[in-house]
Amino acid sequence: MSSTPSAESPPVVELAPLVEKQQGRRAWYRVFAVCCLITFLDGFDFQILSFTATYLKGDFALSDTQLGTLGTVGLFGTLVGGLCMGFLGDRIGRKPSIVACVVGFGVFMLAFALAETYGHLILLRFISGFFLGGVLPLSWALAAEYAPKRVRVTAISVIMVGYTLGGAAGGPISNLLVPDYGWKSVFVAGGVCSLLALVPVLIYLPESVKFLAQRGRPGDDKRIVATLSKLWPGYTVAPGTHFVPGDPQPALTAGKFTPATLFRGSLARITPLLWVIYLCSSALIYFMVFWTPMINERMGFSVSSAALIAAAASVAGAAAQLAISRFVDRKGVGSILWMPLMATVAMLTLGLGSPGPALYVCVVISAKMFVNGGHGGITSIAGTFYPTPIRANGAAWASSVAKVGAMIGPWLGGVLLDAGLGTGGAFTSFALCPIIMVVLLFAMGRAQKSLPPETEGALVEDPAPSDGAAPLPPAKAEPVLTGHIAEAVPEPQGGTPEPRP
Repeated sequence: MSSTPSAESPPVVELAPLVEKQQGRRAWYRVFAVCCLITFLDGFDFQILSFTATYLKGDFALSDTQLGTLGTVGLFGTLVGGLCMGFLGDRIGRKPSIVACVVGFGVFMLAFALAETYGHLILLRFISGFFLGGVLPLSWALAAEYAPKRVRVTAISVIMVGYTLGGAAGGPISNLLVPDYGWKSVFVAGGVCSLLALVPVLIYLPESVKFLAQRGRPGDDKRIVATLSKLWPGYTVAPGTHFVPGDPQPALTAGKFTPATLFRGSLARITPLLWVIYLCSSALIYFMVFWTPMINERMGFSVSSAALIAAAASVAGAAAQLAISRFVDRKGVGSILWMPLMATVAMLTLGLGSPGPALYVCVVISAKMFVNGGHGGITSIAGTFYPTPIRANGAAWASSVAKVGAMIGPWLGGVLLDAGLGTGGAFTSFALCPIIMVVLLFAMGRAQKSLPPETEGALVEDPAPSDGAAPLPPAKAEPVLTGHIAEAVPEPQGGTPEPRP
């Protein structure tokens, strides 16, 4: 039943239908471009340690185990930072938390270049890792709240491609800077670029409108209107309009957040599977990220060639991430398992075979492609199963728990190499990770298919028309109340519909 808006009953607009029906706009693409930029820098700043490790080892007289420990300390920092910044993101907002992270890792990457002892390296790596670990779950949460469900995994995968390409850029940039300016120049470049990235972050990155609606503080409705008008020029609502998220708000989100919240309702099956899968994937990928450049050198390649091989492998992994994301959006989590299955074959080939230089390069790139593809698929779903009130916390806890595996990866790699097992033994040992992932991804895919359609993370039919176009959000809207909830409906318009960009 419809009624006329009154002072006692202001018009109410749900945001979820607007997000689901949106069509691409330049401002909307800018949101994802800025997220890609900060994850690119996050990946570059975190992974350049692996490309400069040989120089650090020489300058500070470090053993393989000490190098592995340095990598693990940085990962422990990302674990703590992910939890803290995820909590902060659900309390004060996604954007201010992202700004704090970018400032933090920019400053402490610069400070890393000033380290004089191994103790300094450990401390600064932990602090920079704290801020580096906060960016990814916050970016996932923000992207998930602006992307329609039909392309949500793809949108987050695109952001993760930024992280992967940032890590890959460390090789060529190290080759360019280190010979003339030393290893410190790479960290200076990362820190300066990170601080410069604050400009587009402050100008173009909006706060999540769903977060603002969920928080409901005085003035948040005006901020939502201002944000929507930038994203969708011409969009207007009646004065006094109140916004609500519009997503299903299950009872599990009521009250103060605790880790137990992540195991209530349908999440009781999803969260444990997600955590273990993500943990195994992180152990594998961080072993590959940290040790592959140095293993390449031990296979007889020069430092510059080893870095280029690792960079090429990362680019191949980014392509695999994009390829798998569309299958995940359409077919669900179970479609990811093909990536770790192929990664198992590649890892065992490296561990049990004796490939020559040419074959070794091909297999290493294939292994990294499948490892990255599977990892990208997993990280892209980490925040999609959690509703808006706990999305940043859900993504942060998944990411931080996974850091336990990520800490084990570099450390265990160093232990295996120091123990005399060689590169073959290390690759064979780590082949166990993708084997476990295949089994658990199959189980998680079955669990996802049993979720009710209205549940976050459930498989949904693509609502888009057959030509692939999604309806535009209303250019001008008048709130119409149905009970206490209103939907923004477009005014009748004549003429030809606006073409898609």
